[in-house]
Amino acid sequence: MSRKIRKGGKKPLVKKVFALVVDGHTESWYIQQLNQQLKKQEKGILVGLDLQPKLPQKKKLEALYEFIEKLEKDEYDKIFWIVDFDTIIKISKESKKGVQTELDKFIDYYKKLSINKKIVIIINNPCLEYWFLLHFVQTSKYFSSYDELKKELKNYIKDYSKTGDFYNNCNGGNGIYSFLKPKLKTAILNSKKLAKFIIKTKSIKDYNVGVSEMYKLFDELKIIS
Repeated sequence: MSRKIRKGGKKPLVKKVFALVVDGHTESWYIQQLNQQLKKQEKGILVGLDLQPKLPQKKKLEALYEFIEKLEKDEYDKIFWIVDFDTIIKISKESKKGVQTELDKFIDYYKKLSINKKIVIIINNPCLEYWFLLHFVQTSKYFSSYDELKKELKNYIKDYSKTGDFYNNCNGGNGIYSFLKPKLKTAILNSKKLAKFIIKTKSIKDYNVGVSEMYKLFDELKIIS
């Protein structure tokens, strides 16, 4: 879906379009603000980027898998699937014995989608807020839920909340991405020091590890700070 945009007599700007499949509004707001920042920086560069957050109405894994497959056919340059892993674990724990768990399904989909070089799966365990925390501190601590992680995050972002008002109006109205951006290089370095997400067994306990793979997105965008 790369597009060429001519600016006067200059060499055309090659616009790459990335689709980002997200779990919730928080990821969508963050990506939207990142996209706005990229557009401000486009002048004078040959490669531009357009990030398009996709928040599917149907959140079941089967529906998400089918949604990503359809996006792949739409000729996006890259498709990123940003996953809050705590949701998968929570649903799996609630599954009845003998029934295919959410983790079982995810492992199957992960293996199938990972073969496609156009699709990048980004795991946050437990959630996106782990990525935010890594802007302030190097830690590999495992948090079993957002509520547990939130207590730690509030030591650094006192007024943090999962609301549009906070995400869009914090930092004097500049938004959360702008607020965190000065510490982006730190977050990238800290996230790369964490254990990599690896499919092991289908046992929930094997995934009790802190992970944030958001660096994959910024490596692709070639953004450091």
